[in-house]
Amino acid sequence: MASETGRMSVSLPPDKQEKLDFIAQSQDRSRNWLVNQAIDQYLDLYEWQTKKIQQRLDIASGKNAKFHSSDDVDAAIEKFKA
Repeated sequence: MASETGRMSVSLPPDKQEKLDFIAQSQDRSRNWLVNQAIDQYLDLYEWQTKKIQQRLDIASGKNAKFHSSDDVDAAIEKFKA
């Protein structure tokens, strides 16, 4: 039966490995479990950011998009400084 998971090796400085081991032990989990959780969170965040950026790009390239010159932006900022 083939494994449904792949293997990879990661090299860490000793201080990071010690921190991971401490966290894993304090949560009564394995280091492998902890690293997989961190990777899952990173991948979820990356996917969310990518979708948000694409949504903003779609809005910015739409026919109703409005852009302001740097002079307009500077003038608006000056109003708040008073």
